[in-house]
Amino acid sequence: MTIVLGVGNDFRRDDGAGPAVVAALRGRVAATLAVSDGEPARLIDLWAGADLAIVVDAVRCDPPDPGRVHELGAEFGGGAAGPATRPVTDHGLGLGDAVALGLAVDRMPARLRVLAIEGVDFGFGRGLTPRVAAAVGGVADRLVAALARTSSTH
Repeated sequence: MTIVLGVGNDFRRDDGAGPAVVAALRGRVAATLAVSDGEPARLIDLWAGADLAIVVDAVRCDPPDPGRVHELGAEFGGGAAGPATRPVTDHGLGLGDAVALGLAVDRMPARLRVLAIEGVDFGFGRGLTPRVAAAVGGVADRLVAALARTSSTH
């Protein structure tokens, strides 16, 4: 099973990038789609047992390059510990905490990919800034193509 998780908050401007990617994927991919606020236990419940979990989230960088996409990944199938670093997202507890906890309780996907979209405005309000909104479409298209390749090889 493949799951795409959009992490974020639609009411914090660019933090809504992850959920926006999931919305753009609806009807375009066979993967399970879900949105989460990024709380570690909820992420673990969503990705546990997946062959591939793709997490899409907004990230705050200094200096910012809004819309730039960072990608990283890890494999956990062989029991090797992957990166359990502090979160780079805007959430109090984040992905690094979820990975550390997931490893501790043996509830990780076999493979984890993270697509982090740089945001610039994380203030209260709805709607993405223009460069982040443009990146959302590009990330969705990239995932559609990647997931089509993955499904054709299985």
